[in-house]
Amino acid sequence: MNRGPWLGIGVGTLIAALGVWFGLFAIDSDRSVGLLILAVGLVFSMYAMAVFSGVEETANVAFNSAIYALTTATTLVIFFTVTQSPSYMVAVPVLALGVGGAIGLPPIGNRYRTLVRLGVAVLVTFIAILVYWVDHTVYALIAPLIPLPAIGLADRVFGLAREVVAE
Repeated sequence: MNRGPWLGIGVGTLIAALGVWFGLFAIDSDRSVGLLILAVGLVFSMYAMAVFSGVEETANVAFNSAIYALTTATTLVIFFTVTQSPSYMVAVPVLALGVGGAIGLPPIGNRYRTLVRLGVAVLVTFIAILVYWVDHTVYALIAPLIPLPAIGLADRVFGLAREVVAE
């Protein structure tokens, strides 16, 4: 079976969305349980994305993308703790998924492709923050659904642009 990145993007997005939504429900009753559910959903989505994308050395790539995602989330939580700006907490699920997806999607190892993916992750995060300031409910519904497909689309455009330039 020839697996492309889109199966991994779909499964990773589904697991991330379930983790974020259940985590947000659980945060109201117990903050530590809600954050644990969010973190587990993030890690499982990175592993699922790597496994279903068919990358070489799946465990290594999945571990690296999960570590990058958790480090990004932790950094943004620390920024929120210091500044008390809610924009940092709003950015946590979107940017963490974006950074993990940028590292874990195949093909891996191209610096320019990874840079384009990270740029798209930051752009999608700014869009999600703007959506949050307009309507909190819409943000909660779409936040986990947009980062990985946006990175996949940017990666596809990058690949097509390289093919055009190579001709």
